[in-house]
Amino acid sequence: MAFFVAIAGAGVARPRSAMAGGLDIPDHGTQALGRGGAFVAKADDGTAIYYNPAGLARQRGTKLLANANVYLSSFSFQRAGRFPGDGADGDTPWAGSPFPKVANEGGASVAPFAALSSDFGTFDRFTAAVGIFGRPSVGNRTFPFGVDNAPSAARYDFVQSRTSYLYPTVSAAYRVAPWLDLGVSGHLVLASIGRTWMSSIDAGQCTSHEYQPCDGRANLDVSGSSFGATVGALIRADENLAFGLTFQTPASIDASGTMTVGAPEKFDGKVGQGAATVATKLPWTARAGARYVEMAGDFEVYDLELDVTYEAWNGALGDGMRLSVPAVGSLQRIDNFIVQGYRDTYGIRGGGTWNFDALGGVMSARAGAYFDSAATRFEYTRIDNDTLAKIAGTIGFGYKKGAFGFDVAYAAIASIPRLVGDGAGLVRPLNLAENGRAVDGSGVVVGAINEGAYRGFTHLLSFGVSVTFDAFFGPGRANELPLWEGGPSGSLPHEEAAPAEPSESQEGTKSDDDKKDDVKKPEEPKKNLEVPPEQPKKKDEKKDDEKKGNKPQNKKEWWEGLD
Repeated sequence: MAFFVAIAGAGVARPRSAMAGGLDIPDHGTQALGRGGAFVAKADDGTAIYYNPAGLARQRGTKLLANANVYLSSFSFQRAGRFPGDGADGDTPWAGSPFPKVANEGGASVAPFAALSSDFGTFDRFTAAVGIFGRPSVGNRTFPFGVDNAPSAARYDFVQSRTSYLYPTVSAAYRVAPWLDLGVSGHLVLASIGRTWMSSIDAGQCTSHEYQPCDGRANLDVSGSSFGATVGALIRADENLAFGLTFQTPASIDASGTMTVGAPEKFDGKVGQGAATVATKLPWTARAGARYVEMAGDFEVYDLELDVTYEAWNGALGDGMRLSVPAVGSLQRIDNFIVQGYRDTYGIRGGGTWNFDALGGVMSARAGAYFDSAATRFEYTRIDNDTLAKIAGTIGFGYKKGAFGFDVAYAAIASIPRLVGDGAGLVRPLNLAENGRAVDGSGVVVGAINEGAYRGFTHLLSFGVSVTFDAFFGPGRANELPLWEGGPSGSLPHEEAAPAEPSESQEGTKSDDDKKDDVKKPEEPKKNLEVPPEQPKKKDEKKDDEKKGNKPQNKKEWWEGLD
């Protein structure tokens, strides 16, 4: 799983608390999704810039890939307990009634991916690529401010996200040996973090810590950039086995912008807009995969792959993500670390592809599954991101004929339900009138707001199209180099192209002197560089030749005349 960085208006009542970013719902690429996201040891299309840049090294020609993931996510939270306060208070008639369930109302969201790769019609070992993609995430989670004429039970946690991440990327890969490819991707990370939640503004005038007339709507909009890199390797052990390894570096982001706070119904101070900064760090990520391939000559019949992933969230945000707002009206020095209790995550992906001839082209049927571990401990579970453990089944189909390829995939992603029991929650609302601390107007730590039941399910559809431009101008170059060519001792095919024979038109342009030279010069025999040099004969063998009447010939040695 990966990150979806967010700022929330809730924390824990302890100093230097932290909030990690959110999570991805894997993964990019229509072909990869159809096989359960198991792609690090295959990486044979443009998504190699994301999965494993070494996979570019064997991709021949100039190709354009465009994919899009469409997410439809349902996520709900049934908070345990009842609204605090006095039901006789006309401002809070819902006090004493059970908390209503809240659910994501954001609708569908789209995560695009585009990549252009080329060997420039020249190289057999080298391929470069450029691309851009966003996070493979549910990008528009939206929860209500109120339900059934009562305030939302989760309004202090999260209401809406407007966050997006874009990764303009440049990649290159080189085939250093017949059995080893290496690659690297450089990423410019462009972060735009938009967040809405309800904050408590209690300067002592509120009758309870969740007193709705003291709520102030907070909107955070900041942006920043950073750099990162992904390095990868593909190892071909033999004609049936391949292994892939990738490592993505961590990235630090310092984002700046504004925070706007709306005026509560009962607050005598001033609010408005102020400068805001957010400091966060994204984790390093490692992937490893093993792949078995069954070939029929040069045609790949089917393959099976198993991958594992690991993301170091705990190390990246051990001290948390810091939200700093010097002043918003009369609200001063809002400066705090916000905890979410993120931990390192791991994932297992498995799947494969079966290829067969159909409809004048090649059809591909794909299937797979994956599991991702939970990204938060129970006591820090929240609704801003689906951090529950997930299990998914995936299917996909592809068709390629000539220059064009088309792919479609679907994933059914079930989040494993979680119940945070009474007294176990540690997420508490932040009071902007008390420097963003989780206390009321008297300085007393307030109660948790995240105890209850969490459920989620996501439908993910992915569509892709690819174009191989070389196919428009003839048969072009081979689509991909062979999977295996004899292991470490093998040799690269067609390392040097044979010199072209002169055409008839070129013959006609020769001068008379050139033609005479052609007649005078006998054709030299072609040198066979694959044949090892003839070993010198021993003295006894030379004597035997002389006895037999064999005379030494004036024969050139194999290395003579080489450039």
